Amino acid sequence: MNDTLIAAFGSFEFYFDATLLVAISGVVWTLARRLAQLVFFQMALRTRTVELTFHANADVPPEISALKLLVIRYGNDLYLKELASDQERHHGRLRNRVQTVEIKDAPDGGKLILARLRIHKRLGTQFKFFVDVEGDAAPVVAYLKTHDAIKDVDVTPRPVRNGQDKGRKRLFFLVADFEQVKTIEGFTNNMIYPV
Repeated sequence: MNDTLIAAFGSFEFYFDATLLVAISGVVWTLARRLAQLVFFQMALRTRTVELTFHANADVPPEISALKLLVIRYGNDLYLKELASDQERHHGRLRNRVQTVEIKDAPDGGKLILARLRIHKRLGTQFKFFVDVEGDAAPVVAYLKTHDAIKDVDVTPRPVRNGQDKGRKRLFFLVADFEQVKTIEGFTNNMIYPV
């Protein structure tokens, strides 16, 4: 009996089966852990519609091609660097996700800008609005500075892809109604803190 038991444990089939079982259990464990992390992260977010009213002047520059929102990261850089747990650091990693915004006419004659922004329940969300500009950016900068709700307009050239984007610029700006935070890199972004 001992000889058959020793022969069974010393066989190639036993080691192959054991290796296969360990590999399958490792894959299942990794997938289950990733799924749990994804569910936990989705539970940590809530979607909030941010409404901003900009009273647009009649002379909107034709150089403006689009208004968009950049979701930069969840959380404040200083908190993520100094106090956050590993899981919070993972949630607060750099996103740089561009979202479109909806523009409607407001009853008072201005423009109502609707942006659906996901707010992290514990960390908050950093974001920044921008407009894409074709051609000269000076009239657009002057136009944006006439709005009381807009501040700190910053002109950035867009990366050139296939020679098509020459002369296009991106103008980032802050909205005065929201808090501002400074990043580790020295940029200033709008922030909505968790409630």
